[in-house]
Amino acid sequence: MIAIQKKIMSLVGNKSLRNGVFFSLFSFINRGFSFLLLIILAKYIAPAEYGYLSLFATVVMLECYIICLSSEGYMSVSYFHEGKDQLKYAFSTIFFIGLSVTAILLAIVTIGGNWLVDLLELPQHVLYIAVFISLFTALAHVNLDYFRLKEKVRIYGIFSCGNALLNFIVSIILVKYCLLSWQGRVYAQVGCYALFGFYAIWLFYSRNLITLDIKHKIKPILKWSLPLIPHHATAFIRQGLDRYIINYSHTIADVGLFSFGLNLANVITMIGFGFNQSNCVEIYRILGDKEMPNAEKRRLIRRQKRTMVLALIACTILVALPFYFLVPFFLPRYAPSMNYFLILAVYGFLVGVYYLYANFLFFYKKTKMMMYITFASSLIHLVLSLLLTPISLYLTALVYCISQSCFVFAMMHFSNKTLRQTIGA
Repeated sequence: MIAIQKKIMSLVGNKSLRNGVFFSLFSFINRGFSFLLLIILAKYIAPAEYGYLSLFATVVMLECYIICLSSEGYMSVSYFHEGKDQLKYAFSTIFFIGLSVTAILLAIVTIGGNWLVDLLELPQHVLYIAVFISLFTALAHVNLDYFRLKEKVRIYGIFSCGNALLNFIVSIILVKYCLLSWQGRVYAQVGCYALFGFYAIWLFYSRNLITLDIKHKIKPILKWSLPLIPHHATAFIRQGLDRYIINYSHTIADVGLFSFGLNLANVITMIGFGFNQSNCVEIYRILGDKEMPNAEKRRLIRRQKRTMVLALIACTILVALPFYFLVPFFLPRYAPSMNYFLILAVYGFLVGVYYLYANFLFFYKKTKMMMYITFASSLIHLVLSLLLTPISLYLTALVYCISQSCFVFAMMHFSNKTLRQTIGA
């Protein structure tokens, strides 16, 4: 008993573990606010308006991947591999890249004019706003990364959850009370992210972390970041292009209904991500224990797999059934989306299984293999969506399950192969 108490006290007193738990919790709350908002907004806007909001979210998703050329994560690399003194060069280079790409995107929106408006089916002023949201979002994330690197847990939580809460409140005010429909959500985003983005600039400037001497940093940062763009773009290929395929094959209202069902399925994904935040720590602890016999590692890993899958199954059922029966009652306009949601709920479960097996490839640094699997499954998804979406949106929902199943089976194969090579599992 005394040994157990000492073990518990040592875990509680472990600063890194404690901070990791808090950072995961804040991330979970942040994502929770975003998903809850998208569900609540459905009460005040029609499916067609929800469709336009989904198209806008798709544009922002793509621009967020390219606005800093995926270089934001280099902050952590610079901090731990190059020393604290190099942090200002990393941030300044990321900031310079962001401003440069912003200028290019603004020029594209200006030159594209009516052609781009017709292609994306969004007003031009909204396309301008999307560019600024992407830039401010990147700066806000870099700011949060800075707090995380400095282990400023409290202020990280205040800014992370504060941004999500402010977005939530302002969006409801502009959509419900100011009657701005889906564009109220757009204005809320740009206002809130601008506030946090400008704060990030002020913070780095006030701490003398902005410099013009970045010529020597541009090439190594781009060499590190550019290969990440295809990997990040897979989410756009799946959930972004689908919305435009649906819009061209059906109606904007269908985009809204399908997107609503997908957002509900993403609740399952979010919970699975939360489960994995704690599960991956245990998996890494087991695999990283050099004194533990391989036979014991195999037993514990099998138990972790079984426990995670059972938890995901229970989560899927507990989320899917209440949504299926309650949404038609509280949001009758979105009742048709429930039939898509039941299929997409299976997709949400499969994403959770992916998180489980990705842990093994992450631990053994098989990230290049992950990129190949991710990109290939995304291309399968795109081809199937182009072929089947014009026929029926039920088939589109099935495409998510099919492509994710291919993804998961490939991940399982290579993860198990890696485990056999390392611990004989």
